[in-house]
Amino acid sequence: MIPNLDWLRHAVCAGMDQRAFFATGRHARAQVFAAKRVCDACPVREQCREWAIESGERWGVWGGMSQDELRKKRRRFTSRAKAGTRPAPKKREPAKCGTRPGYQKHLREKTPVCGPCRQANTDADNRLRRTGTSKVLAP
Repeated sequence: MIPNLDWLRHAVCAGMDQRAFFATGRHARAQVFAAKRVCDACPVREQCREWAIESGERWGVWGGMSQDELRKKRRRFTSRAKAGTRPAPKKREPAKCGTRPGYQKHLREKTPVCGPCRQANTDADNRLRRTGTSKVLAP
């Protein structure tokens, strides 16, 4: 999908040298300040800013905002967008006896450790020593 960029024709910077909006060198801070002053008088400043945030523009001054300001806004924008699309967390099943998590549950809840849990923990420890992982590897 091609974005609608008709607003660019009305931008104050449309006829200017674009290098003025991409600060480099020793005088970068002064260049950013000068570019922001140009943006202050621009009638399409909001559209420019929104476009820079949504498109992920990483360099230059857009809509009167520096790279750092845009980065902060983008973080807020993306975190809000992700907040609405987060899936519901899966319910965890309780640890079953005869497994290492079952053994750990006994310890956590300070209940007597049953024989199958003790054996599962011993097996996991031995596997860890032999293979470097306590996970059961598929054959």
